[in-house]
Amino acid sequence: MSLVGLIGGVSPEATKIYFDLLNAHARTRLGGQHSARCVFFMLDYGVMIGHYHDDAWDAFRAEVVKGANALKAAGATAIAITSGTTHVAAEAVAKETGLPVIHMLDSLTEAMQAKGVARPLLLGTPWVMSGDFFRPALLQRYDGDPVVPSQTDRDIIGRIIFDELVNGVVKDSSRKEMQALVARYDVDGVILGCTELCMILEDGDCDVPVFSTTHIHADAINDWIGDGLA
Repeated sequence: MSLVGLIGGVSPEATKIYFDLLNAHARTRLGGQHSARCVFFMLDYGVMIGHYHDDAWDAFRAEVVKGANALKAAGATAIAITSGTTHVAAEAVAKETGLPVIHMLDSLTEAMQAKGVARPLLLGTPWVMSGDFFRPALLQRYDGDPVVPSQTDRDIIGRIIFDELVNGVVKDSSRKEMQALVARYDVDGVILGCTELCMILEDGDCDVPVFSTTHIHADAINDWIGDGLA
């Protein structure tokens, strides 16, 4: 029976969305009052965001690996990381635990390819948008041309994520600001590469398809759990 271990906490707001999506799927699939059979390890957001801002990526990865090892000890047979930025540790998690990682970018690229999206706008934390992990890892899986926003727009997105969304604050004014930002680019899709961004944008909010990594990844986790639900 599959027992998926989920690494959460970056941020708790996104982790709550995963929790709700997984359990909603279990109820839909099995009926009644069933819930998803999984185990969570919550990272300390205060510690992790400190490593993020200090560019202390070795320490960041070490915390994620520690959580993954705890999940393995709890009986997890696969690991899922409920954060785009935290996927920087996915390779280390797979190596250190010997468990498969249900990688966000695998399901994301499948979803974009299914809709023929070739030039998506990549939104996320500033590091996701401009760092040396997320976009290169995406291109390893996908023959497309993801567009990175300008520095000014990356600053806007970062402000909305870190000042509002991770604190559970969703402003209609910020939603309109994000919609206007997307409209400035010649793209055929939008990647919500930060798992909190689905709190403020969803498919239908823009003139092009919006791909919520949170929802797409949760679907992939549910597929992995399969008959192991409940």
